[in-house]
Amino acid sequence: MVRGFNLRFAGSPEYVQVCGDTDQVVRTVQEAVDAGKRVTVRCGGHCYEDFVCDNDGGVIIDLSPMDGVSRADDGTYCVEGGNTLWNVYTRLYREYGVTIPGGSCYSVGAGGHVTGGGYGLLSRLHGLTVDRLHGVEVVYVDRDGRAQAITVERDSKGDEYELLWGHLGGGGGNFGIVTKFWFDAPAAPTDAWVFSHAWNWSDLATKPDEFAGLVSRYGAFLAENSAPDSPFAGLFSLLHLFQNAGPGSQVTLTAQYVGDTPGLLEDFAREIRGSLPAPALPAVRSGYGVPQLGDIDIRQMPWLFATQNLNGVGHNQRGKYKSAYMIEPFPEHQVDAMWRNLAAPQHPNPLGLVQIDSYGCRVNALDSEATAIPQRSSIMKLQYQTYWVDPAGDEQNLHWIRSFYDDMYGPRGPYPDGTVDGCYVNYPDVDLVDWQYLYYKELYGRLQRVKSRWDPHDVFRHKQSIEPA
Repeated sequence: MVRGFNLRFAGSPEYVQVCGDTDQVVRTVQEAVDAGKRVTVRCGGHCYEDFVCDNDGGVIIDLSPMDGVSRADDGTYCVEGGNTLWNVYTRLYREYGVTIPGGSCYSVGAGGHVTGGGYGLLSRLHGLTVDRLHGVEVVYVDRDGRAQAITVERDSKGDEYELLWGHLGGGGGNFGIVTKFWFDAPAAPTDAWVFSHAWNWSDLATKPDEFAGLVSRYGAFLAENSAPDSPFAGLFSLLHLFQNAGPGSQVTLTAQYVGDTPGLLEDFAREIRGSLPAPALPAVRSGYGVPQLGDIDIRQMPWLFATQNLNGVGHNQRGKYKSAYMIEPFPEHQVDAMWRNLAAPQHPNPLGLVQIDSYGCRVNALDSEATAIPQRSSIMKLQYQTYWVDPAGDEQNLHWIRSFYDDMYGPRGPYPDGTVDGCYVNYPDVDLVDWQYLYYKELYGRLQRVKSRWDPHDVFRHKQSIEPA
């Protein structure tokens, strides 16, 4: 209960209160405020930093029993704040035939994921989770120190709309505790087509040009096919550039397509594979299983099964993470930095990598001020990751990921410059110096005004929470 996903952190709160409904959350917050104790909130427990656990002597509110999923009278879909993503997907799909464009890691809590502007395998087709968010129920603390719940929606006015806007990507743990979300949920796909391919580091390690070609082709393809009206909106891909840590180390590419033109996935596969052999046979898709595609591995399967098959829980170990948005393909100096830090690392770790996710399409259909997520022109989102078990490995793993990141972007990080566009708040990184701008850019001042209005006593705070105006 006092540890989360990242085993580097463990807390010593005075107590953990497990809450089963909104009224209990209100009472628990009020008791903590009256006692002068800090409040932090846990749903899935996947915070990459110690924003929840680091609450010595405080109160951790655990929302995990609040896992209801239902259809409201107005046609929206209510998701309680303690849900994990897999529960949301299965309940929405099996009971209503709809979904939300959320993340690929099934045990992530919906509360933190959504409020940070969560994205996933359907985001190029349907936008971010917050782009489908209709309303929220929030427990907040007013100027008189009273905890209470309020519901705000897309048609709310004035300060109440601003509270909703702050939850459209402003990050979790900033303004209050979201106990319920309401979504305009699109119809879920029936089927999905999945492609995977791997390159062995034993083949790549002496071929920097081949590595550079792979990374460059991937970036170029997404630059050409990430407009809001792109026919490739149904395609989502993940390029995992693992460290070369010895025999068996690989670079892997996975992609999923949903839509009416699955042949586009073959086009993508051929483009990224470059000079590798083209498939010998055309696709044959009769029923589920492996279509005849020569040496390209494309599988058709039920969408929900594909989602479960593709998602990963990561590694419930010690970890460190960093992020970046890309507006343009990788410049040469970044490709060179990837090679330097992956091909021959000083301390090889098979769980050290950079994951390059496709982005854009419907994500980029909105104006940068429509939500609290200003990155609305990006084509890729990068997540730097390293995992280990023994605390004795802290220094070398932290050194590797920090050095890699500095080699890519310099000491300022991926400061928006027309090629890169800042960082993702749901991959928090306490190393960032100018995190306010890297996460929120020019929107930070507006978020500060929301904070001052709805959390005037700064009850809900952590190391990178919104600062009052």
